[in-house]
Amino acid sequence: MRTLSIWRRWQAVPKMQKFRYGVIAASCIAFLGPLAFLPQLVGNEDLCGVLCMRRFYLYFPGMSFEDLWMHVSVAWIGVIAFFTIITVTFFFGRIWCSFLCPVGGFSELVSRALGERWKIDFRFLPQVPIRYGYLAAYMVLLPMAGVSACTLCNFVTVPRFVTALTGGAAGLAFIFSTIGLANLAMLLLLGFFSEKGRAYCQFMCPIGAIDALVNRLGAKLRMTYHIRVERSRCTGCNECAKACMCGAIKMVDRIATVDQTSCMSCHDCVDSCEWNAIEWTPGPRQKTPKRIKKGIQIFPEPQWEAFAPRSSVGTVDWSRLVNGLIITFLLSFIAVTSWSNWF
Repeated sequence: MRTLSIWRRWQAVPKMQKFRYGVIAASCIAFLGPLAFLPQLVGNEDLCGVLCMRRFYLYFPGMSFEDLWMHVSVAWIGVIAFFTIITVTFFFGRIWCSFLCPVGGFSELVSRALGERWKIDFRFLPQVPIRYGYLAAYMVLLPMAGVSACTLCNFVTVPRFVTALTGGAAGLAFIFSTIGLANLAMLLLLGFFSEKGRAYCQFMCPIGAIDALVNRLGAKLRMTYHIRVERSRCTGCNECAKACMCGAIKMVDRIATVDQTSCMSCHDCVDSCEWNAIEWTPGPRQKTPKRIKKGIQIFPEPQWEAFAPRSSVGTVDWSRLVNGLIITFLLSFIAVTSWSNWF
């Protein structure tokens, strides 16, 4: 009966999401576990070392340009991958995060397979202050406190967790260490048992935080492909907001509004909308009706918008945003200081 239930759930999954899950699974096989043939091509067993995309932009006290260049040269493949990711994001949305990232994707696949009974929904939390408060702590406070960026890195935890599941000695040694157990708890809380499996991606991934800013910047251009809303078609049914795995969609005056700083371009919202009011598309390019023959008019393309008008969204409460950033920054400082003293 359990197998039948899983099969029925799989049949109900939209075609685009089946394709996305398939790509994620292929990426997991290519990057994680005993197969992990892509890291092995450069002599790595995981996503660290020359493949690391998370260390070269950290600030260390007294850091010079030569130090920065050294970090870049050590992880040169990771640096190239990082800038390739944000370039693709600028023009096409967050394809890496939603379709290709084996770490966030692995957490999502496990979370969705587990069902909804024991899930914690983190999507309602104020994502921007938490995300960028932690990013500031990650880039500055962790190095200044002498805590390795690898300590809280799920690019370390997930590959070694998968290795441990297959009986690998290095993975087992990591998982059963003090740091490994703490990271495993974080993987369970913010990954497997979080709603949609992407809470770590929402709040703690430095690549995702930078990628999100690029996504918002790229969405301002009409030529780029991003998740956009056609306001005249939206019925305010809220189905897209329920489907959004990152809590990026809110209803403003019963119209869906996509926050490009949190949107992951996963197309879940597109598949859930029965009115074609939300789509991965460039902005409108034709604004006036075009008559193609007598008595027939083709009206303009839908006015796909990446952001709702300011009058609908309202002005930004900058004091609240800044206060949230400061509080998150201070909490992160206390956490990393306690962490370094503990270990």
